Amino acid sequence: MKSFPILSLIASLIGSAQAHGVFSTLFVDGVSQGDGKCLRTSFTIDKITSPITELDSPDMACGIVGQTPAPDICPIKAGAKLSFEFRLWASGSPPGTIDSSHLGPMAIYAKQVHNTSEDPTGTGWFKLWEYGYDEGSHTWATEKLIANDGIVSVQIPGTMPTGQYLIRPEILALHNLAAGPAQFYTGCAQMEVKGGSSKPLEIPTDHLVSIPGYIKASDPAVNFNSHPDAVKNFPYIPGGPKVYEFPGSTESDDIAFGPLNGPVPSSSTATYTTASIPAATPETSSPSYGGVDKGLAVSFDGTCGITVGFTCLTSVYGDCCSSKGWCGSTQAYCSTFVGCQPQFGACKQS
Repeated sequence: MKSFPILSLIASLIGSAQAHGVFSTLFVDGVSQGDGKCLRTSFTIDKITSPITELDSPDMACGIVGQTPAPDICPIKAGAKLSFEFRLWASGSPPGTIDSSHLGPMAIYAKQVHNTSEDPTGTGWFKLWEYGYDEGSHTWATEKLIANDGIVSVQIPGTMPTGQYLIRPEILALHNLAAGPAQFYTGCAQMEVKGGSSKPLEIPTDHLVSIPGYIKASDPAVNFNSHPDAVKNFPYIPGGPKVYEFPGSTESDDIAFGPLNGPVPSSSTATYTTASIPAATPETSSPSYGGVDKGLAVSFDGTCGITVGFTCLTSVYGDCCSSKGWCGSTQAYCSTFVGCQPQFGACKQS
């Protein structure tokens, strides 16, 4: 991938500085639009990866220095896949997505505008997608993002009206609440949707929010400590409005943390062929691969086990298949004491 001009040099000089994460690159149907292109991104090096902690700040809309429009607008067809890359540094050097301690939910918002150079703050924002915490797989959205090399995708609704939009991916890190406020990482892509509905955009008022203003410091969604040692009261309920589902569209959530070049499903409902289960071999203290059927398809969406017939070996989500049928790499997925499935991935006796 291309790198921001000069950023690699500067990043190398300040490599010891703390980096958090930044929305760096946009992809349309798996094709990179170029680092920074069509993005309202900041080139202020000492701030570009910093979190937003003031919830009433205009930076909440499109990120730090996000009030400044980008010179480009990227076209996308209604129904196509739009992917966002988050990096530890905008230059990609050193590599990384976001620190693994930054546990929390993610969401993607959109706002139709007359012109993408408009002020992004204020009302008109609606939610296209969200992912909080999966109790079955014990996984936060940010863990899925890291496992997918910093890529998160959404399918633009097929009936989304033609026009110009600001599309806003969001990370909410909840790991440091004992020491400070919740941390937001966001940015905006300037997009023009083509081939969609010719009707005006009509979003119910209960799905529309103002940014900043859609979430308050007192809201439970920003006061849920995700630190591994914190006492948690699940389920975690994401903040903001509910996801708006466009009438007549059949978008799929399966692509969110799927392969960048993976196809967009024609329906949100996928069918699978159940695979036979081979005999398991005894696990050792190191990962055991002996009982895995190497002929199984590798999981493309993080699911595994007999129901779907997928293995976790070599998947982007991790090599271990949990008792709940999700791929991962932590003890919650890999330990035989919590039901790791050796037929569908690596397991450890720990």
